[in-house]
Amino acid sequence: MGSESEMVGSLRAGNGITAGRGMKVAAIVALAGLATVVGYATLGGAGQESGTSSAITQTSDRAVVKKTTFHITTKASGELEARNQIEIRSKLESQSTIVELAPEGKTVKAGELLVRLNSDKIEQDILEQTLQVESAKAEQTAADNGYNIQVNENQSNLRQAQSKVTLAQLALDQWEKGDVQTMRLELTLDMEKAKRDFDRLKDKLERSEKLHEQGFLSKNELDLDKIAFTEAEAAIKKADIANEAYEKYKHPEERETKTSALIEAKAEVERVTMNNEIELVSKEAARTNKRKQLAVREEKLKNLQTQLANATITAPSDGLVVHATSMSNGRGGGGDRDGPLMIGRQVYPNELLMILPDTSDMMASVRVQESLAGRIRKGQPAVVTVDAAGGKMFTGAVESTSVLAETGGWRDPNLREYTVKVSLNQMDLEGAGLKPSMRVDAAITLGEVADAVAVPVQAIFNEGQVRYVYIQQGSKFTKSPVKMGRRSDTFAEIAAGAAEGDVVLLREPSPGEVLLQQWDKGKLELAGYTLGEDGQPTLAGNPRGAGGPPGGPSGENIAGNGQGRGGRGGRGQREGANAGGGNGGGGGGGNDRGGPQSATNSSRDGAGKDRAGKDGDSKSAELADRDAAQPATKPTADPASQTPAESLPADQQPASDAGNAGKPAADKSAR
Repeated sequence: MGSESEMVGSLRAGNGITAGRGMKVAAIVALAGLATVVGYATLGGAGQESGTSSAITQTSDRAVVKKTTFHITTKASGELEARNQIEIRSKLESQSTIVELAPEGKTVKAGELLVRLNSDKIEQDILEQTLQVESAKAEQTAADNGYNIQVNENQSNLRQAQSKVTLAQLALDQWEKGDVQTMRLELTLDMEKAKRDFDRLKDKLERSEKLHEQGFLSKNELDLDKIAFTEAEAAIKKADIANEAYEKYKHPEERETKTSALIEAKAEVERVTMNNEIELVSKEAARTNKRKQLAVREEKLKNLQTQLANATITAPSDGLVVHATSMSNGRGGGGDRDGPLMIGRQVYPNELLMILPDTSDMMASVRVQESLAGRIRKGQPAVVTVDAAGGKMFTGAVESTSVLAETGGWRDPNLREYTVKVSLNQMDLEGAGLKPSMRVDAAITLGEVADAVAVPVQAIFNEGQVRYVYIQQGSKFTKSPVKMGRRSDTFAEIAAGAAEGDVVLLREPSPGEVLLQQWDKGKLELAGYTLGEDGQPTLAGNPRGAGGPPGGPSGENIAGNGQGRGGRGGRGQREGANAGGGNGGGGGGGNDRGGPQSATNSSRDGAGKDRAGKDGDSKSAELADRDAAQPATKPTADPASQTPAESLPADQQPASDAGNAGKPAADKSAR
């Protein structure tokens, strides 16, 4: 195996050769490959032996085709963030201003002052509320006393009503058992007396009449006896009438009066009982109302006291002070509406003021394009480079991928990226001095190609739909079509068209270095191409005009020859007089005849860059190189390495293309 220094030296030597516009493009691609080689050397996976194979040996601007093992990676950028952090928010229920503030970047201890907010209005409200609480306490006391008084009044009224019932019952009993019996006895005596007087006067009158007849009694005395007898007879009738009148009228009247008095006394007890209940409920309601008013005012006073305490914010634990206004909350560049955190600044309820991150456990938050989201898996290894830490690299692994994509804001509304969290090795973090929001670059390993025949990506060239390499034959080179397999931004696997031990050229050759000859039909068929009716090679099974194959390695778009729509990720072109790329758009093959301006348009529109023809304008090549780093709106390959999905093992294929690996581009376009 060749050493890494030999490989770097070869690339540098290859980049120094300038032979027309194609040489400039190859030199720039070689520089990109050099950076990736160094990155893979850091990962410890690229360019190392796998089993009995060895890495590619590069000498000057040539490389020997050999078996090697390389990683498929993608690069992403983002920032550091703490896994655990404490948010410090304003707990005031109203707006306030800052009167004291801990400086950003200060390391504080638990209980140390962070922010003090203006609390003058809160203190005034506490004073007023204290007076209201005292007034509410007095009102509650009065309500309690009123309730107790009402209880005593209710008891007194009930006793009086019950006493009336007792008296009425006694009066009824006295009348029934005393007055009635006495009256009946008197009437009976009167009747008995009247009868006896009647019998006595009757006998006397009879004797007086006999004496008068005998002349012993005067007429006057006889008349007096008659009058007395008549009165005695009337007395009997009077006694009888009196007895009848009492039994029929007087006795029922008195009974009704006494009974009614008793009933009314009992009804009064019921009225008093209900009235007592009403009065007591009213007093109880008033007492409850006053009690609730006192509780509300006390709660408000307590809340104001809590608000006063919340105006002074202290650190709940040890940590690094980071002002929330210094955190970038979006890539649209909106910024904080009230400016940075400072004394006198307005603060709103529940506003995030500070963050106390735990810098002992940091992680990287990087963004990858949506075309790669399905290929990122938890546990994939990654290397994170922190520029602010002197370019120090930290090992880690993918921890999670966001559920939804984020947009690029107003700067790039069509951009869609997913956030990937990368956990860092705790052993590497000790003494590193990492802080949140430090910019990071991450290289995530998506897969590994082991023990494969491969060449550097700088050795792959395009002509129409054909990919080929320059294989050395003596002092010259011949174009040999190749069938590419899996690839990264450093190496490309050769499935057919080149064998181990072949020496390939890493730059665009000069006209005198190439053997001029027609395409070999056998080699084309071996590499998966066929000659069309016009004698131009195309992908086997791909009719003329169907467009080019998927995008090539390292951001290159393979040109198509037809006028139809290009394959997924490819940019079609009609091979023109100057071999310039056609003006194809969004994977569709253009029909413009090639030229300098066509190559420029193609490079600007694509996700990668079209390789300029060797006789084209050098300015077009420079524009292609400049625009190569600009990602397409909807890339179909890795934006960092332009590695298509078919470069990964079957278990890491995206869901939408899992069954299409290796299919011609025309099939994907038609689909």
